[in-house]
Amino acid sequence: MYIIHLGTSGFPIGNNAVIQRIKLTFKGLKLAGCNPLIISKHSLYKTELTSRINRYQGIPYVSTSMLINRPDNFIVRNLNRISGYLGELILLVKKRKSIHTAIVTGVTFSELLYYRLLSKILNFKIIIHYVELVSSISGRKNTFSNLNAKLIDNYSFFFCDSIIVISEFLKNRVLAKNKTLPIIKIPAICDFEEFDFVEDVTQGQYLMYCGSIGYLSVIEFIIDLYNSIRELNFYHGELLLAIGVGDKNGESYRTLMNKIAQSQFSNDIVLKTNVPHNDLIKIYLESELLIAPMRNVVQDIAGFHHKVGEYSAARKPIISTKLGEMKYYFTDGISAILADEYTVESYIQKLREFLPLKDQLKKIAEEGNRIGTTNLNYLKYGAELKQFIDIK
Repeated sequence: MYIIHLGTSGFPIGNNAVIQRIKLTFKGLKLAGCNPLIISKHSLYKTELTSRINRYQGIPYVSTSMLINRPDNFIVRNLNRISGYLGELILLVKKRKSIHTAIVTGVTFSELLYYRLLSKILNFKIIIHYVELVSSISGRKNTFSNLNAKLIDNYSFFFCDSIIVISEFLKNRVLAKNKTLPIIKIPAICDFEEFDFVEDVTQGQYLMYCGSIGYLSVIEFIIDLYNSIRELNFYHGELLLAIGVGDKNGESYRTLMNKIAQSQFSNDIVLKTNVPHNDLIKIYLESELLIAPMRNVVQDIAGFHHKVGEYSAARKPIISTKLGEMKYYFTDGISAILADEYTVESYIQKLREFLPLKDQLKKIAEEGNRIGTTNLNYLKYGAELKQFIDIK
């Protein structure tokens, strides 16, 4: 029987948190003895694929749209999207006797209703992968997006058989809405083994942040923090920003470039965009300290920064805020450096205290790695999720 993925397309391309989490969730299930299948209904990228059915690290994935590669023509692209829905439906009908459970990730509320209806007709279970409080994310520009977010956060729990959450906040929210719904918590996860076989690693002299241009305010916060610690003259290395950027002609990217240019230490701020995953691991390993700011906002408290797992796997000290999931897993001065508040002043205070203490930083890094290996390693959750799904 198959455990299938429905929802977010693009597997296995992309270094974003959603695709990485899908990879690791299904890789864990495969190692636990399940038969995974990833279904992508939309062709989002130009690829070299010629076959509709492919494998990634032993996980089969299927493209259901008529054209495997993303068309350039607007009309053809939208017709191809429609064909993807139709192809997915045909595939689900053909496989109906061999599908046990669908893990649904990143869908609209209307899509969830559609998949729920199919699950009843074709007799498979639905598990929602709930990794963020959708209504807490700013930047929506239309009424439909706002309505969809509210529906997902308030009613999706009644249109599934069980749910995977990423945080205590979301766990408590689900239980408050539907206390009988089976629930499993899987935090930010990482493949720790990927960090053990990187060659030619040399110690660099830089602090590092990795994230998306969508978190521009956080990136600006980090640049302000870096400017301050350089002005106070207790750190002399570089700042490396590894940023995922969709559109380099967009306003957010231009704002970031201007922010860097305005810094008196701009020559020491290194910006790398859309770094391949393997290269990113090497950059982590060569850093001195990794920055994972947590804002005192519902969005951050409800989620769990995906990079925290990767940071801990890199055996480098992490600085963050004593909020949300960080406070459940890490201890200030022992396994991470946790500022009391999300302010430049609070982070400066912590960096001033710990940066000179090289031996202490090493101990923090090692303990952070132990915490991550114990709690954030995807290998821990494959068997647990299999048992939760109750597949024989």
